[in-house]
Amino acid sequence: MLVGDGLTLINWEKRSNPTKEEINKFAEEKHLSPIVAELLLERGLTDPAEIETFLHSDAKELQDPFGLHDMDKALELIDEAVESDAKIAIYGDYDADGVTSTSIMKLTLQKLGNKPIFYIPDRFKDGYGPNLDRYKFLADQGIDLLITVDNGVSGKEQIKYMKDRGIKVIVTDHHDLPAELPEADAIVHPTIPGSEYICPYLSGAGVAFKIADALLGDEAMDLIDLAAIGTIADSVALKGENRVIVTEGLKQMKQDHHVGLSALLKKCKVKLSGLDEEEIAFKVAPRINALGRLENASSGVELLTTGDASFAKEIVDETEEINSRRQELVAEAFADAQTQIVAQKDNGVIVLKGNGWHQGILGIVASRTMDQENKPVLATQFDENSGVMKGSGRSPEGFNLFTALDKHRDLFTAFGGHAQACGFSIEEEQLDKLTELLQAEPAEQGFDPHAPVVKKYDLDLTIANLNLDLIKQIRQLAPFGMGNPKPVIKLKNVALTQVKSIGKDGSHLKTMVANQGYQIDAIGFGMFEKARSLNPEICDVYGELGINEWAGRKNLQLMLDDFQISPQAAKIESLKKIYLDYRDKRLSTEIMNHFDDIVFFNETYYQAAKRSNVKAKLIRYDEECDGNNILIYDRPHDIELFKNFIKENRTQHTALFFHTDLTARYLKPDMEKMKTLLKYLYTHQNITEDGMDLVANYLNLQKTDVDFYLKVFFELNFVKIVNGFVEKANASQQRELAESPTYLKRLQRNDVEKILIESNFDDLLSWMSDYDCHC
Repeated sequence: MLVGDGLTLINWEKRSNPTKEEINKFAEEKHLSPIVAELLLERGLTDPAEIETFLHSDAKELQDPFGLHDMDKALELIDEAVESDAKIAIYGDYDADGVTSTSIMKLTLQKLGNKPIFYIPDRFKDGYGPNLDRYKFLADQGIDLLITVDNGVSGKEQIKYMKDRGIKVIVTDHHDLPAELPEADAIVHPTIPGSEYICPYLSGAGVAFKIADALLGDEAMDLIDLAAIGTIADSVALKGENRVIVTEGLKQMKQDHHVGLSALLKKCKVKLSGLDEEEIAFKVAPRINALGRLENASSGVELLTTGDASFAKEIVDETEEINSRRQELVAEAFADAQTQIVAQKDNGVIVLKGNGWHQGILGIVASRTMDQENKPVLATQFDENSGVMKGSGRSPEGFNLFTALDKHRDLFTAFGGHAQACGFSIEEEQLDKLTELLQAEPAEQGFDPHAPVVKKYDLDLTIANLNLDLIKQIRQLAPFGMGNPKPVIKLKNVALTQVKSIGKDGSHLKTMVANQGYQIDAIGFGMFEKARSLNPEICDVYGELGINEWAGRKNLQLMLDDFQISPQAAKIESLKKIYLDYRDKRLSTEIMNHFDDIVFFNETYYQAAKRSNVKAKLIRYDEECDGNNILIYDRPHDIELFKNFIKENRTQHTALFFHTDLTARYLKPDMEKMKTLLKYLYTHQNITEDGMDLVANYLNLQKTDVDFYLKVFFELNFVKIVNGFVEKANASQQRELAESPTYLKRLQRNDVEKILIESNFDDLLSWMSDYDCHC
């Protein structure tokens, strides 16, 4: 696949290659369909207990919350605070995981009878994670207990301040651990060394839900829908308990339990009956995230915790407006960035300077640019309040952005992040210096930004294989996400037809994927220009199968991940430079004399041409051909002759005429007609060989068919001629039709007709590509 400026390629590889025998054996042993069996094998899932848990995740698989580090201490502190009516503050985060974590903790404490306050940091004023000024503000409110959610494990200094003020602190987090943990009263975290939880992949909302589970028991299931949103939004691995949280959370959402969430789902036009993890990932989570990107995300917590329907509607309307504005800002900034991207086409690391870009969307611009160019990207914008450039960075797999930037930490006024993402502040003149220094980093890390990107697909199928039952089989492995990607299907040697541009800017592709009389609707985001430029008459398509519901009708639809000119199409294009289609042309002597050599397969045509005024060299098919431009005049009776010819034919240009004097198509032997004729001959007497035209009329058969069938019968000794009459022969053994030279020759002629004459030129070249020496 060509991406962006056309320099980056995608190489698709099958996730793994179990044999058909392995798949069928595994399917039979585990009582699975072959499709499900293949997908499980590709994911390395072979243990029966593991398969059962993976395919049938339910609430019974939720783990004991007290397996988490310091859970007992946290509960003791919370119980004491609730019983003494202490003032509790929740300190969250401004993304969807942080908002849902905060909402879960708030609702849990309310169910226990406490009325906590909460604080969501402002992206622009407070930055990410614990902020000392905000901690001071909360301490001044007279709080007794601070509970962090989705952050806090890196807040050693801030938490020490709270402890010095006599305030107890519970940290609940899931992010990477620092070298030194804060001195909190309890740290509930899934990866504390020595106390690693059975599911180390929990999101911040997952950790908050486990606390709710420990405090509320079965009643905590009322909150698992919020935990599912945070789990999906934060792109944690959908393994183990995370699968249970998402599966049960989606069920809970369909119960219409939370007023605010129900209003949000309705605004997103999500049908509860079809609600799945993709609806959350692409509709719900981005709207919650938009709040923290452009405004303060506190309204997200208010939305998810309110019981007032009218208030919820107000917040949802506001959220929709903010999300629409976020989309517009991203589109404008990304379009604006293209000039800089082109100017830096030779750079290994791209550094973008925003022209009035909103700081809240820098991460998205960096991410989209990275996807387009397969290079590390820093997106920056001058911040008038601080007087420095604020930035976000993203990098593809294989390049450690944190390592690259950490070498130049002295250039930043603030910096933090991990291998694939970072945030920073830097003086503008230092940014120019950093840009130059970073260009050496890809080579030092062994990262080639121009190397093909390797992506995985799961199933080799045909369009005829695609149906609603296949979707049901694939959905058995849901929920899909990080660690369990939705299966990608490869359709080989298909055509994109009815290509249309859609979307506000016309950049998206709507098309039909077609092959051998089958077709399916397909959508490709940002792929219209590629479809128009590549002329994809024969291509390999990669995509995810889904359902498009419109006006009450459900139709299969493929969401395109990529399409490439297939190796077969590449062969055809190369052969079009060599072979010319003359099959429907009228040949004159003048045209024939333009060729160096004219090749004949039939002696009759060869001798006739020798008596003509053709000046070109005339040769038989088995003679040496030394011309650069040749014409194949007639068609062979046996397709094998033509195969052998093109295996050796290395001429520069070859025109295919395939002349014949036959006016009718070659006869296709019809077994039923042959049986009818033979039965008639066996049951009737006094039929002369000259009277077969009457037999043909009586049986409603073509006279040419009857003549052909009768010759076959003679050769197989089914009938004989006695004194001019056709009689049954006394054949002593059963004979096969292929034993008849006439029948066999007719089959060979049929192959010639079907392949060389009836096929369109692309299909002919496709067939030839398997034998032609130029390939």
